Amino acid sequence: MADRNPSIVVVGAGVAGLAAAKKLKEYGFNDVTLLEASEKLGGRVAAATLGNVCVDTGAQYIHGSSEKNPVYCLLKKSGLLNQIPEMGEEAFYSNKGHKVDANFARRAYEAGEGIILYRGSNTGKSLGEHYAEKTQGVIHRLQDNDDHMKTRMQSILALVGKDMLIDVGASDLHSISLDSWQYYIDMGDDLNVAGLMFQLVDMLLEDFPKDCLLLKREVRKIKWDGSFSVAPPHNEPLPAPTESASQEKARQYPVCIVCENGEEILADHVIVTISLGCLKAQASSLFIPSLPTEKIEVIDKLCFGNIAKIFLEYEEAFWENDVESISLIYEDDTPASVSTNKMQWLKNMQLFSVLRPKERFGNILIGWCPGDIADLVETMTDDELSAAITDHLRMFFGNSNIPQPKSILCTKWRSNNFIKGSYAFLPVGVDGQVMDTLTQPLVGSQHPDQDLQVLFAGEATMKTLYGTVQGALLSGHREADRLAAHYKKTVAPTSSTSLDKQV
Repeated sequence: MADRNPSIVVVGAGVAGLAAAKKLKEYGFNDVTLLEASEKLGGRVAAATLGNVCVDTGAQYIHGSSEKNPVYCLLKKSGLLNQIPEMGEEAFYSNKGHKVDANFARRAYEAGEGIILYRGSNTGKSLGEHYAEKTQGVIHRLQDNDDHMKTRMQSILALVGKDMLIDVGASDLHSISLDSWQYYIDMGDDLNVAGLMFQLVDMLLEDFPKDCLLLKREVRKIKWDGSFSVAPPHNEPLPAPTESASQEKARQYPVCIVCENGEEILADHVIVTISLGCLKAQASSLFIPSLPTEKIEVIDKLCFGNIAKIFLEYEEAFWENDVESISLIYEDDTPASVSTNKMQWLKNMQLFSVLRPKERFGNILIGWCPGDIADLVETMTDDELSAAITDHLRMFFGNSNIPQPKSILCTKWRSNNFIKGSYAFLPVGVDGQVMDTLTQPLVGSQHPDQDLQVLFAGEATMKTLYGTVQGALLSGHREADRLAAHYKKTVAPTSSTSLDKQV
């Protein structure tokens, strides 16, 4: 099969799918089709309009602002990073209705970060267990007679844990593996690119032929390890009976992709880039023959979290001009057991970020919430959210005059049938190496000579970078490289990065 022009289908036009399709084209493959179930490209890199501005409803952080990161490089090359404002201030408020000293809060927060960002290796512990144990030591070292100081320290250390739930998309620190990041590649500091990330989609689409991109093509079945053929169109004249013509007429494909609209697309290779959330919902029924048991087990073991962003637009700001984040501290919180409680969901709406600069975005806050709280707020009406969050903010600011927002927008990633959440995380007892099993292409038994029939990409296949946009992008590159090596394509793509060789 390596001597013919292969037909390649990429399922899913998120960042992984776009990156795979673009790189395949750069390698010189000219029969590449990209299928997307929804009407929009980009997957979890997405945008919506609030008032007169475009906001990132999906990813808005570059995890690693360095030349090692291809996403950073793409945005830098485009000039978009020049639009990022200077760092702003952090403001902290207590549920007693007053500001908390920012210097003390920052020092306490940094102490908590130093503990929670620990990279465990084969400990078998939960992040919650580790955090509770180590923060207890910090609190014990404080002066015994200063109970007020201990209470303040505990509440800020709890805030660090609650913010980590947002970073991961989980509901309980005790459900997250302490060994989650043992294979991670550190690419540098995080960079907030709010209002810019969604433009990455157009960069990845650049030069990709639009007629090879099929929207609203939800895939119902992926049949593989078969022999599927397509008859020539009935209105075409029959070719002369040469040997090459009879070979072409009888061309067999090992893969058949069946769409919900009944359309069937035949291929030599399919790269499946759908989210882990969709794999969890569909893996047992999507593939014929079924996926190998070990792959199904990995899909079941891995967790797929959720994060909700609630955009709140105001006529005027009630926060100070130079503020970029607002943290709300419950003085009775402790780091011993950081988890969510849907009956008190507002306790997990402790972080608000300010969309900046004001000249571009006006007065917009983003409220963040994790896990099952994110699932809950997706089901609430705008009026319910607006009223509850307004009361919440009034209590912490000690200001009963804070108005309700003039407009509100809540993301709905869990209820999006084509994504079903935010991104992968590792539960306790699961080693990141299982993602390598998810990555492995399927090997057929009927046609073992037809290699790489079904390949897999997406952030959940990257034990070194899962949960990141560059993880998704590089996973797409990895599968394009795999096919290029199979077909002995030696011309290096112009957009390749040195990091591609590392992951």
